Amino acid sequence: MSSVNFRLLLVTDRTQTGGCSLPSRIRQAVSAGLPAVQLRERDLSTSELFSLVQEIRSIMTSHAVPLIINDRVDLMMALNLDGVHLRSDSLSPALVRRLIGPQRLLGVSTHSTEEVRRANQAGADYVVFGPIFETPSKRSFGSPLGLGLLAEACRQSSIPVFAIGGITCERVRIVRQAGAHGIAAIGALLTREDIGAAVNEFKDALEL
Repeated sequence: MSSVNFRLLLVTDRTQTGGCSLPSRIRQAVSAGLPAVQLRERDLSTSELFSLVQEIRSIMTSHAVPLIINDRVDLMMALNLDGVHLRSDSLSPALVRRLIGPQRLLGVSTHSTEEVRRANQAGADYVVFGPIFETPSKRSFGSPLGLGLLAEACRQSSIPVFAIGGITCERVRIVRQAGAHGIAAIGALLTREDIGAAVNEFKDALEL
C-alpha cells in the first residue's frame, strides 16, 4: 500500500473559487505548501475533465505534490496520476486496487463506521469520513456525524482517516484529538481570497 504522507487534502469544487480559475487557485495553494489535491469535478464531460487534469497535473508535478482524481480510474491510468478517490457508492475498492496496483493511492469516501471497516478490508490507503460538522457542500450526505462517530471510525480503522465537513482551523485540534490523521477541506480553502494564507493557517493548526 502507498504511504499517506500528508495531513491536509484539498478537495476541489471550481464553483467555490470566487471567479478565479481552479488551476490558478491550485497553483497558489501548492506554492504555499499544500501537500495533496483531490480533483472532484463530477459534472464535467470526459474531454473537459481530461483537459483540466492535464493543466493541473503540470502544476502538481513541478511541486512533487500528489494529484488524486475522483472515480475516474481510466483517466488516472491514462494520465499517470498519483491515485484515485472513490465515492462510497462507486466501484469496489478491492477491484480498483487490483486495477491500479500497490503503488498508487486509493482513497474512499465514507459516511458510517461500517463503510470505514469495509474500506479497510478492501485495500484502501485512507478514508475520508464525514460530514463531521454542518456544511453546505455536504448537506446531500445527511446530518453531521459529529465527533463521537469520528472517534469510533478512527478506533476501527488501521488506515488514516481524514475528517471532512465544516472543518475550520479552530476545529482541527478537536478532530485530531478524536483520532483523525488529517483533514479534507473544500470551501475553507477555496473560498478564501488568499488561499496561500489559508493553507499556512491549516498547516500551522496541523503542526505540519
